[in-house]
Amino acid sequence: MIPNGVVIPEPENVSRHTILAELGLPQDARLIGLVGRLWPQKGIRDAIWAADLLKRIRDDVHLLIIGDGPEREALIRYRKSVEIEDRVHFLGHRDDVLNLMPHFDALWNTSRYEGQSNAILEAMALKVPVVASDIPGNRDLIVHEVTGFLVPLGPHFRAGIAAATKKLLEDAELARRLGEAAHHRVVSQFSVERMVSAYEKVYHELMQASRTDDQENLRL
Repeated sequence: MIPNGVVIPEPENVSRHTILAELGLPQDARLIGLVGRLWPQKGIRDAIWAADLLKRIRDDVHLLIIGDGPEREALIRYRKSVEIEDRVHFLGHRDDVLNLMPHFDALWNTSRYEGQSNAILEAMALKVPVVASDIPGNRDLIVHEVTGFLVPLGPHFRAGIAAATKKLLEDAELARRLGEAAHHRVVSQFSVERMVSAYEKVYHELMQASRTDDQENLRL
């Protein structure tokens, strides 16, 4: 398998103060980001529930859901039923995700199944700690408790997402260490250059095999 590669992003120098002011959030807000299409596999309801759990123990956490999709209206109704409209914000499609992402205190990925998420790779490249579901695609990218947190799916999934995020918010050194390790992993293992080199190697091997087959056929 050849893993995805990501260009190490260079977002514009937009200050956290500017981002918070644009979103109408307090300057002491802690930001959790979730980026993806709004459909069932992404587990957005789990994320909203986890945000509600965090709300019970902290009064400064805001979940920013970036993306659009067929579940948007149903999710907005669900947010209202959970009574967490003040902490969960649907930002829709944004062309400036990479300007927002450096200001996330954590990135969430609550997918039930997933390939290799570009949003996770970009967050890791930007030294943003990631809390994600423990599924094969995410497991390929994140080393649990080294470059982020992986949370098993199941009855305690939502609580696990909230608990791992609480650790990050309460331990700045832990968040910094995970972010630095994640950045190093992306640069060393998931660069575009490494991906292109892997594809070149595969094509070269296939061409060599094809030539060998042609030579065998000529002998016959």
